[in-house]
Amino acid sequence: MKKFHSLLFICLFAVLILSQSVAADDIAGEAASDPAYQNHPISAPGEIVVDLKDNISSNEIEKLEHDYGIDLSFNSIYAQDEKVMTALVSDYYVSSLLAKLKKDKRVESAEPNYYYHIMASKPNDPLYKYQWDLEKINVRKAWDHNRGEGVIVAVIDTGVAFEDSGRFHKVEDLADTLFVKGYNFVDKNDHPNDDHAHGTHVAGTIAQSTNNSKGVAGIAYRAKIMPLKVLAANGYGKVSDIADAVRYAADHGAKVINMSLGGPFPSFALESACNYAHSKGVIIVCAAGNERSKRVGYPAGYKVCVAVSATRFDDKLAPYSNRGKRVDIAAPGGDMNVDQNNDGMPDGIMQNTIQIKNPEKEGYYVFQGTSMACPHVAGAAALVISAGVTDPNEVLSILKKTARKTGFEMEEGHGAGVLDVGAALDNAGIWHGWLKLIIAIIVLIIVIIIVGIADSKKLMLSGSFLFAWIMGSCGLFFLNYTKAGGLPLVNILTRGVPEMDIAFLGVNAHINPIFYSVLIPFIAGVACYKTKWQKAGAGFALGIAASILFAMFGSTDVKWIPGTFLLDKAWLLINFALCLFLGWLLIKLNPEAGKSTDGQGQNKAE
Repeated sequence: MKKFHSLLFICLFAVLILSQSVAADDIAGEAASDPAYQNHPISAPGEIVVDLKDNISSNEIEKLEHDYGIDLSFNSIYAQDEKVMTALVSDYYVSSLLAKLKKDKRVESAEPNYYYHIMASKPNDPLYKYQWDLEKINVRKAWDHNRGEGVIVAVIDTGVAFEDSGRFHKVEDLADTLFVKGYNFVDKNDHPNDDHAHGTHVAGTIAQSTNNSKGVAGIAYRAKIMPLKVLAANGYGKVSDIADAVRYAADHGAKVINMSLGGPFPSFALESACNYAHSKGVIIVCAAGNERSKRVGYPAGYKVCVAVSATRFDDKLAPYSNRGKRVDIAAPGGDMNVDQNNDGMPDGIMQNTIQIKNPEKEGYYVFQGTSMACPHVAGAAALVISAGVTDPNEVLSILKKTARKTGFEMEEGHGAGVLDVGAALDNAGIWHGWLKLIIAIIVLIIVIIIVGIADSKKLMLSGSFLFAWIMGSCGLFFLNYTKAGGLPLVNILTRGVPEMDIAFLGVNAHINPIFYSVLIPFIAGVACYKTKWQKAGAGFALGIAASILFAMFGSTDVKWIPGTFLLDKAWLLINFALCLFLGWLLIKLNPEAGKSTDGQGQNKAE
């Protein structure tokens, strides 16, 4: 039986390492496909690295140089102890020289001086090269954490080109974007289609289909868009419809509301609706306005709303943007009068949308405005919420305190600074992790008090419960996977047990029902059965049960299981119960049952 357990553990460990190796190969493959690397040489031309024996003398180095007709020099002052030297030779002789050096007893190794490069791969969307705005907000670093899974973002605008219906059609680069039911408050029907272009462009910045080898990218591209049409084809809409849409979004599961719209006058009805949505845990992101005014418009001016101003490529406030002390944060909105990044395109914000007022045609258009800046912050908020920070005040706090300082804040138009969603996601992980760790420690203390600390096996049960809770709910958040060079073990430790699907299968496979189930605790329980680790297996099962329960009451959506009739929640509930039962069973089953000891001290079956 012990051999079986050992073999099972070895197999599990091998699967972990193999999966990590495959993931690492995928990352490297993506980086290599980046156009920035395709025309770059693999190694420094004619340059070789020679690692000599550590005890080699200066005279022997001179003799080696004479033997091969080369000049060796230390790569840096820090290479002298290890005798790592470089030589520059003709490309023609590199291969033959390396072959000879490798056979020389004075040499430990000889190899080309390879180029290494950053591994933060760009998405494969061909027009991403024109999305300077996403690079400005550090979006690729944010994608190391999540892509907005499980978060609904309501786009209250001119509608979205999200369906094929009559003269309307879904634009091509929203093909993989997820949508939930919305409403058309202008025409009072269930088809909030876009007949202007503005709303589709905004929705694209938030969640354009990404890494689909087509078009452009979106910030929180695994979030779900709720299209709510309140503006007609001429771009105007009634405040009563907007207020109704805000309440609709709050009552139908939206966690973020984007309103790239506004007017100069406050409305009690709209402010009341915003207060209602905020009280239900919704963060409301609004455009500051394009009137070059020293004060923002409404709804951006309401206390519970996030006011967003617009910046150019050089981080200066765009000339059209409203400003003032009420601005919370700035984000790229573009300035189509300049091409500061020299990409041959006006510095607007590019997304896939319909032709202006013509829903039968589409294209990739650059727009400018605080309307374009606003969805950058809404998308960032979706990523922070997906990381586990759900309180709208905390979400805004994280976005503001991680905003990038540019030196232009004195203009009173940048607010806390320019959005840095990569830094925001790093901060969100730590904030959420500490909260979960504190809860886990409190739970551990309670468990220890209940079971007593005298029994080592019960203490093992408590400790494994704590481990599973941390690994299931927040991961070891204080370890940074990317800064640790992508080490497999670090990647495992920074993920919760249910989030192993990210480590193994990539974020697009999140949230895989296999990992949000009793399967992993069951395998661990089988491996621990009738061993001294059985109580630990029980604690692990109980900890995973707690983690699944946490997911059930969060914004988790289980992949491949539809949310219709709450089937995804039912899956989590059933597996939560099975994990509880498994933990109880492992506690109740006596590892020594069925055994007794005879007078010779030998075990025999009764």
